[in-house]
Amino acid sequence: MPLEIEVKIRVENLAVVRQTLQRTNATPAGKVLETNIFFDRPDRSLRAKDCGLRVRLTSSQGQPATVALLTYKGPKQATGMRSREAYDLHVSPVEQLIPLIEALGFQRTLSFEKHRESWTIDGCQVELDELPSLGTFVEVEGPSEERVKEVQEKIGLAGQPAVKPSYIAMVDEWLQQNGGGKDLQFPA
Repeated sequence: MPLEIEVKIRVENLAVVRQTLQRTNATPAGKVLETNIFFDRPDRSLRAKDCGLRVRLTSSQGQPATVALLTYKGPKQATGMRSREAYDLHVSPVEQLIPLIEALGFQRTLSFEKHRESWTIDGCQVELDELPSLGTFVEVEGPSEERVKEVQEKIGLAGQPAVKPSYIAMVDEWLQQNGGGKDLQFPA
């Protein structure tokens, strides 16, 4: 079973973290704009079980096509960090993915955009994220809690409080507090 182990930290300045990553010889892996679209059954049974179904559409400058990733996430596991079963599947053709999910009876619940800059270091993925209206975050994902903590320390974020809610939970709360809706996007 694939297991996602990560920590998310709110930061004021991604440039400082980027400079630290450069000094530690981390490897840059690109910058993208993500559109994350979440689906559930009409009875909201996925959310009730703390599970999720997401389509992530990724586009980047210089890339001719949008890439689609279908992800299922199981319920959070009781560990010190955010850990959960996660399955990812790259899907092509992109334009058929959402109609297929809807034909299977799933409904779109919300979506949000995110600017993401990816780095790799010591077997971990480090993501520098910016979300509209919510701010900037760093995620460190790795093969074990120990490795994630080591990288967190190496990039100067040891001792920083972890953000417990998922992006979808933060977006959902923000949307409810700011007039509802289902989409959080960067200004055009």
